[in-house]
Amino acid sequence: MFNKKSIYFILIASTIILFSCEKYLDKQPNDMLTIDEVFSTRLETEKYLASVYSYIPDPLVCNGVNYTPLSDEADWVFNWPHQQINTGNWSPVNTPYNIWAKYYQGIRSASTLIHRVGECQECEDLNPGITVQYREEARVLRAFYYFLLIRQYGPVPLLPDEPLAIDAPLSEIQLPRNSYDECVDFIVSELDKAQAILPDKPTNTNDYGRATAGLASALKARVLLYAASPLWNGNSDYADFKNTDGKQLINQIYDENKWKKAAEAAKAIIDRMPDGLYKKNDASGNFDPYLSYQYVFLDRWNKEVIWGRPRTGDEVRWERCASPRQLNGYIGLSPSQQLVDEYEMANGLSPFAKESTTANPVINLASGYSETGFSETATKYTKAGIYNMYVGREPRFYATVGYNGMDWLYKGADGKTITRVELYSTGRDGYNGSNDHSTTGYTSVKLVHPDSDVKNSKHVLKSWIFFRLAEMYLNYAEALNEYDPTNTDIYKYINLVRERAGMPEIPSGLDQDELRQRIRHERRIELAFEEHRFWDVKRWKIAEETDAAPIYGMNVRAGTSFTDLSFYKRTVAESRVFEKKHLLWPIPQSEIERNINLVQNPGW
Repeated sequence: MFNKKSIYFILIASTIILFSCEKYLDKQPNDMLTIDEVFSTRLETEKYLASVYSYIPDPLVCNGVNYTPLSDEADWVFNWPHQQINTGNWSPVNTPYNIWAKYYQGIRSASTLIHRVGECQECEDLNPGITVQYREEARVLRAFYYFLLIRQYGPVPLLPDEPLAIDAPLSEIQLPRNSYDECVDFIVSELDKAQAILPDKPTNTNDYGRATAGLASALKARVLLYAASPLWNGNSDYADFKNTDGKQLINQIYDENKWKKAAEAAKAIIDRMPDGLYKKNDASGNFDPYLSYQYVFLDRWNKEVIWGRPRTGDEVRWERCASPRQLNGYIGLSPSQQLVDEYEMANGLSPFAKESTTANPVINLASGYSETGFSETATKYTKAGIYNMYVGREPRFYATVGYNGMDWLYKGADGKTITRVELYSTGRDGYNGSNDHSTTGYTSVKLVHPDSDVKNSKHVLKSWIFFRLAEMYLNYAEALNEYDPTNTDIYKYINLVRERAGMPEIPSGLDQDELRQRIRHERRIELAFEEHRFWDVKRWKIAEETDAAPIYGMNVRAGTSFTDLSFYKRTVAESRVFEKKHLLWPIPQSEIERNINLVQNPGW
């Protein structure tokens, strides 16, 4: 524990997190204060709390630490560190997306606040009970940072609840890894404590983005779902994954009850939100599935949002990364052909037969899908002359994927403006025009606001949603299917997600494995580009199949017009490498050398 002469060095990124809750969370502590001085005044205490929040990641920085282009969902045109991972060119001494030190700093900051915030008498005088709320907010954030660590590295050392003194001996600092189950149990116990004290949701708009009981409940549900999954539940591949003293770090006995706990946790958050999924009507007042799915990410703090990151300013980066080059965009986030193929037709049928692959598609003729020719008439979502591959697909496809020839709606100087996306090679957004081009012949429209004027760098405020109700529906269905596969709630909650998306119900009478595949499919579509797919395929232990395969797209180096068929050829956009060791990140070698009790992850 710090003594009165100890100096606290504020370890935060230079970028300040810009919370909407301006009263509290837009502040930063001074560079150097004694720890007693920090918690002696309301202002410095609230600055310190802001510093605990400042470690929250920002996936809207799509060319920063965003895990989407590491999965089979998408590719990224620029030579950013994700390509090191996708091509297998990384190691413990050269580790992209290294978050180890960052989140341990966040954990230490949170622990300090938890143990010292009660000393702020000025805080209590002005707002009785507020220090208890601050303490529990920090407790939830600490649990969140631990989750981010175990999601990426597996079992990690759990630090002492009360931070060690800065001059603590090495024997107290060099901690071995706790088991994965111990990490999960600690996270869950901390979230349970906070749930009992924090408000269920923000009490006013200024508090959006603050930790709540709702966040604690949703995080608990996700943590338990991961813990029940094949990667962590009786995984014999990790039988030799042990500490230096022989302690087993991954349990070796499958426990079906873990799925039950995960289902119960997901149902708890569902029951907290009886109003259901966000829906939006069209101009005539009729329910519109396209607008409903599109605006669940654009209508900030709508009823489906459980917790998100408030304004950061990086909605500019995401929208520019997705937008066509002719609008001053980078068009760098490139959805894969694998993802495009996954979307159903509007009638609920898959375009492809079971034996189909991305490289060698076998078309399901009953679906109405075609990969030849161009449409002769307009549909609700496509104009005449669009390549038939993109015609007649489900609404979520059009709210997520940008394709050659589509109309791109944006707010120009003259109001609502439409431009046609030209992704063929010689097009204004194509390969020949600039290094800023899609590598797959697709771009993303999800999270791009039609009222943004990207061309003139005027962007509509948006937030990154970490937890929303549709995920909880799918978490619940997945967990329930693994231990109670005849439970009718499985169909109920899958179909609620599909109903909001304008899709027919799934067929009845499916067996457990068929339901499992349906749930995985629904997660892939509903949660696309929300950083779930990358972690899902790992916890399901199918990443060696999905992430070792090449990323496919259209032939972006060909085509001179919208109807040039040379563009519409399935082509490898990037060859990828994935080995079993890549299921976990390597712990940075510098940390291994610093801590003699810290064992490296398997294969590294």
